[in-house]
Amino acid sequence: MSPAANAVPGFLPSTHGLRFANRFPPGPTVRLGPIDPRWVGIGDASAGLCGGMSWFVRERFETGAPVPTDTEVPANGTPLFRMLVRRQVLSLDWLRAPMRFWLAGAFGRARLGRLTREVDWPSIRFDIDAGRPAMVGLVRRATVSPLDLAKNHQVLGYAYEVEGDAVTLRIYDPNWPGRDDVSITFEMGGGSGDIRQSTGEPLAGILRLA
Repeated sequence: MSPAANAVPGFLPSTHGLRFANRFPPGPTVRLGPIDPRWVGIGDASAGLCGGMSWFVRERFETGAPVPTDTEVPANGTPLFRMLVRRQVLSLDWLRAPMRFWLAGAFGRARLGRLTREVDWPSIRFDIDAGRPAMVGLVRRATVSPLDLAKNHQVLGYAYEVEGDAVTLRIYDPNWPGRDDVSITFEMGGGSGDIRQSTGEPLAGILRLA
């Protein structure tokens, strides 16, 4: 079988991604009058805004608008910070995204691997073939504990190569700004432990998100 490859025309993380890393200092992402939502365990910026950053980058690319050139994370409450928070909320898809992450991990690594290969990867490939960066969820651990949901991550898939059973999905990862070499790899006929991220973080499977 000859190799197959495709990419979203013109997209590169080093050109279209945000220049700062997804490392925000502690602080509430949303203020509810005098109530700090962190008191009930939600809404701390230090947990990351990967979904908002990925959504923002895709939105800017699709509209042809440049991304800000800031190399430092925006301060809490600034216009850019608020834009990222709004898109973080959109990326949660009325809490359907966290539920999908939980269900993906709750049924075990083997089932998650099958879903990655048979359901989510074809949908991600379809997005890229259509010329659109794909919102991709990275399931870090196959576990039933909802406390592990914060360990999961959101990125953009923008290119792929398939050679035989080997798949390489190239991603914009908000944790690794300016890098065009970050990728996810797996074998279509592989086992439950062969889904890997090139930067070394644990990875149990991937999801195609909204």
